[in-house]
Amino acid sequence: MPDAVVAVDPLRRFVTDLFGALGLPPGDAEVQAHCLLEAHFRGFDTHGVGCIPSYAECLVEGRIKARPAIRIERRMPWVALVDGDNGMGHVVASRAMAAAIEAAREIGIGAAAVRRSNHFGAAGVYPAMALDHDCVGIAMGNAAPNVAPWGARQGLLGTNPLAVAVPAGRHPPFVMDMATSTAARRKIRQAMEHGQPIPEGWAIDRDGRPTTDAKAAIEGVALPFGGAKGSAISMLVDILAGVLPGAEFAGTVVSFVNNTGREAGCGAFFMAFKVSAFMPLDTFKARMDTLIDRLHALEPAAGFDAVRVPGERGASLAAERRREGIPLAPGVIDKLGKLGADLGVTFPA
Repeated sequence: MPDAVVAVDPLRRFVTDLFGALGLPPGDAEVQAHCLLEAHFRGFDTHGVGCIPSYAECLVEGRIKARPAIRIERRMPWVALVDGDNGMGHVVASRAMAAAIEAAREIGIGAAAVRRSNHFGAAGVYPAMALDHDCVGIAMGNAAPNVAPWGARQGLLGTNPLAVAVPAGRHPPFVMDMATSTAARRKIRQAMEHGQPIPEGWAIDRDGRPTTDAKAAIEGVALPFGGAKGSAISMLVDILAGVLPGAEFAGTVVSFVNNTGREAGCGAFFMAFKVSAFMPLDTFKARMDTLIDRLHALEPAAGFDAVRVPGERGASLAAERRREGIPLAPGVIDKLGKLGADLGVTFPA
């Protein structure tokens, strides 16, 4: 069956009310809805509302706290250490990024390191918050060990996403949002659920052999992008998001899907800095536009219709989806409808 398109405002109200019914305070429920819908706007559908049933299970079973006592400790004027108290990752990450932005607004730069958090969804949501304050934003987080370091056959690293947002002038901002694995594990799981193969180079099976079988890949481990280079970047994310804040790291993060024994222990790292600390904002934006213009002027390679900047396609898709609605698979709608019925929240038509 084809995807159904759901209008943005009714879907936002539904998600907000749903998390309210699951025990989140009203403000946190709104943050949760914002982060999940922003993922859809940018095209990261695997990190959107389809994740809600898993989050709901964690909240109902008490594996994630609906009302955590999130603590933000200012170690220096520009540094915040955030203890998420095992709350929803999106809420913890949003508060941490806001703390980094607040410091950047006051003194030009801010950083926040997070421990005791959970899966925070699409990483690009958080550095994009810095754009409204004419800042460059950076976000990264570690995850359960589903990725083998370069040369290994066992998982030690997570998909460990890295995202950066940079303001521009006439053009949409530069927004980079990527897993440091060749593909996000959710994409592999999605292929398995649809009975589809995965591309070569995405994963190895439990015996360490390359595979295009999604089920064998789920039973095995994913691979870092770019071989040794991607493996090094993934390890850097684990250092800044895991080692530095005192979070779990190097294979000890637990997936929120099956963390029945203890907290997931995810860590994260956020940074924001004012462009105007280096040069006048208008000058910087003009220079960014020049960079983008020069890139657009390049002749496309075979198989490409244009040369695009990271974030450009996402900005176009966001405008379209804000206007026309968000496409959701029938299976996602069915699960959300049933969950909503159990909690007394009606899924929008």
